[in-house]
Amino acid sequence: MSKRLILVLLYFTISLWCFTVKSQKNVDTQSLLWMRYYLHIPVNNTYRIQQELEERTYWFPWRQHQLVSRTFVQRKLGKNWSTGLGFTYFQQSLPHNPEVTDYYNQSELRPQLELAAKQPLTTTLQLHHRYWAEFRYFETSYGSAYHYGNTRFRYKLELSYAPVSQLTLKAFDEIHVNIGNQIVQNVFDQNRYGGSIQYQPTKQLGFELGYLNWFQQRKSGVDFYNRNIIRFTLHHTLNFQKS
Repeated sequence: MSKRLILVLLYFTISLWCFTVKSQKNVDTQSLLWMRYYLHIPVNNTYRIQQELEERTYWFPWRQHQLVSRTFVQRKLGKNWSTGLGFTYFQQSLPHNPEVTDYYNQSELRPQLELAAKQPLTTTLQLHHRYWAEFRYFETSYGSAYHYGNTRFRYKLELSYAPVSQLTLKAFDEIHVNIGNQIVQNVFDQNRYGGSIQYQPTKQLGFELGYLNWFQQRKSGVDFYNRNIIRFTLHHTLNFQKS
């Protein structure tokens, strides 16, 4: 319980820091729309494959912001713990300004490690802890090679409430921390918090609509992005296991 209490206190500290920084004049506020297809493939009782494809766009004015393709292989460890190995292809349109029409794309490759745990609180209430390590390789200016940029650690705490089997309400907070020789000012890279509602009419198909606030510190250390995001997710499960 002491470790969980420390995490809760850390969240309150970071949230207070975020609200304080948002009052400064050098915070750039943006509105975005994320559209995601999330494929779940249970291989057996131990292994699962997950594939995400997400298009991220600015709203006002509209243009592409990012494109994300993420593949994960997860393995159950027992006692509600699991681990995973993944790979992400990430493309972003630069600069991060929706008003700029003459923009260019930069790709990034991210091998990832995952450790996750589900903590049942009641029959309908559950905590989900997720730990990620991302090794970030950025495309060079020549476009034919990639160089190592930094490692980023992410911790996500999610509370889910399922009053009925077809409906789930979620609230979450996620912290990103940068580590690397090129990281000087933005060690605490970003904080994301939000909530969603997921409707699962069948075991194979589900729909999720949510809001996400993405507050990010830039390399300068004094400039920030405050992004308000509407996210729609289509969940699709392909189960090839024999009943």
